[in-house]
Amino acid sequence: MNIDLSKYMRDDDEKKPQSTVRELILFNRWGKATLRLRDKVIYDYKGRARGFVVGTTVYDVRGEHRGFWRSLLMSDRMHRVIGYAYGASIQGLVLPPVEFPPLVYRDDPPPPLPEGLTDLECPPFVAVWSMMQFENLLPNFDEEEEKRVVEDEEL
Repeated sequence: MNIDLSKYMRDDDEKKPQSTVRELILFNRWGKATLRLRDKVIYDYKGRARGFVVGTTVYDVRGEHRGFWRSLLMSDRMHRVIGYAYGASIQGLVLPPVEFPPLVYRDDPPPPLPEGLTDLECPPFVAVWSMMQFENLLPNFDEEEEKRVVEDEEL
């Protein structure tokens, strides 16, 4: 089965002329497109930044370590596979067929990278699926949600 990925991996000539910005669609364990990796920034399908990739380490927008990105695979902090990009292959783990999404929203500008983020060592791991949902790996930190968290902590 040959799938032409060129229409899903696009150059962004409007924002960065003559650049080689590429986009990878990230799928959950059932093959549903969930997030997008674009120039080391992870976006959701509403165009909001959800995290960063520093080397092989995945951080959310607040700078908290959330997992690892290696060989087209996203794993949680316990090194269990939680998502993947098209073309990933894992010995001993079957990846489902992927469901390509419709066109996406225009991306917001990426937030500044929090200071002190380093590439952590990702030791070799045995490929098993994580119980965590891929959608929960990088939570969406809106201002309203931040206020709710602060109010809950005060109670």
